[in-house]
Parts: sequence; C-alpha cells; structure tokens
Amino acid sequence: MPNTALAFGIDLSRYNTSPDGKTKVNFDTIAAHDPEVVFIAMRAGISWGYQDPWFAYYFQEAGRIGRVRLAYHVLYPGESAQLQMDNLFRILGDIDYAVTPLVLDLELDHGQTVSRITKCTADSLTIIQERTSRIPIIYSRAGWVNQYLRVADLPAVHWWLAQYRWPWPYPLHTPEHACPPAMPKGITSWLVHQTAARGASIGAKANYYMDYNRWNGDKAAVLSYINQQEMIHVTCPLDNLPCTGNKMEPKKLSSLSPEDVFSLNPSCSLCTSC
Repeated sequence: MPNTALAFGIDLSRYNTSPDGKTKVNFDTIAAHDPEVVFIAMRAGISWGYQDPWFAYYFQEAGRIGRVRLAYHVLYPGESAQLQMDNLFRILGDIDYAVTPLVLDLELDHGQTVSRITKCTADSLTIIQERTSRIPIIYSRAGWVNQYLRVADLPAVHWWLAQYRWPWPYPLHTPEHACPPAMPKGITSWLVHQTAARGASIGAKANYYMDYNRWNGDKAAVLSYINQQEMIHVTCPLDNLPCTGNKMEPKKLSSLSPEDVFSLNPSCSLCTSC
C-alpha cells in the first residue's frame, strides 16, 4: 500500500519551538496542511526528572484542532522504571488515557546490558498498562531493538518503528521512506512508521526539519485504534449546507432527516420551515 493511502502524522518536542519561546508551533497551519495531519505525537518527558517545557501547550493546541494525540517518554534504561513512570504520569496529569496512547521512546542504551534494558522496558510497559488499561507503544528502530532488547520477554506492546531514506543535503528536504519499516526479529506487525526525520517543517518555523509518520491504515484505522468516531458538522438535508450553531455528530450519523437535524439544532432556519 502506498504511503499516500496511510494516515499522516508528525511528532513534536521542544526543538520545534525557538529557545526563547517566541517562535511557537502554529497549530492552525498544521490544521490546514495537505495531506491532513491526522495524529500528533508529543514528547512529555525524559527519565525521572525532566518535563518537555512545551508539552502542555502542544497537547492543548493539538486537542483544539481536533487531532489524535500521542504522548511519548524517553526511557533511561539504567534508572528506576517506577520513578520514570511516576514522572510521566505526573506530567500527563488527568488526561483521558482512553483516547491518548502512551509511547516509550527507546533509543538509548547508556552502556547497560540487554538484560537490564529489557527489564526496565518491561517494567515500564507493565506500569503503563496497569495505569491506563491500554497496551502501550514502543518507538524505536529494528537495528536498536535487535541489539538491545529481548522482545520475547516484553509484555504486549505495539510498535512504532523508524526507517528513513538516505538524507539529502541541506537545503533539500528528504522524502519519506516507503512503508513498511524494517521489522525487528520476532516482530511481525507494526502500528506506525516514522518515515522521515528531515521532512519540511509544518507550522514550526523554529526548526527547518520535522519528523513525519505514517499509520498502518487510513484515518478510520487511527480513530478505531483509540475508540473515537470521526466528528463532522451536521448538514441540513434540504440544502447540504452546514447547520448553524456548530453542531457536531459522529460521521456515521450524518445522514439525517430534517426532523432529526432540527432536534439536534433548532437554529436551522430551513428545517424550521419544513
């Protein structure tokens, strides 16, 4: 399946905002982008003591424009899994885990053994699943996983895997790698493919490059994964124009009679005259 048939997403961290905070990510630009940015992953924290200073802003703004949100945490394998997950959940606060998948970012070995890295990862995954009742996601790449993890010793997990094309020289942006990504040994399915690390920045002028991602499926598959229906404006069946009042309904309910529309939105003047 070509990349263009797969839902498109980006990921953000403090590097997408200028150090002085004056050049922020413009989420209205992201909302208007073609192809549609269906999902946005945002770095929440690192290890047991660091919080990304722009996570709260990114999370709020991504919600404002109605995008699926993922929160990721960079794991330090030599540190306590409990303390690191306590830090993550402190940062997340009272967010709705039913619609916000959590991700462990595994890129660092810090000289630790395979056994130590696997145990810290497994313990962290277990804590996430116990606290959210959702299967967590691991972000990594096939080569790193093959070298540093025993995947057979991990609890249930979904995979977000990075694989890029050879980078083009500045000022060119490197096109996306074709899906699917290279798979670690023992893994047969993937959820997200990070297809580029040098894509053109979307609404984030502070950084020339941006990470691009593709979901293993279309937008409906993304929404199904987080048990969320696509919402659309209620349309009057008489003139096919959006009703006033900013009424929203699940897409599957978009075919309504005039009486149904009026019951949802009494301000619809055409339905009033029916």
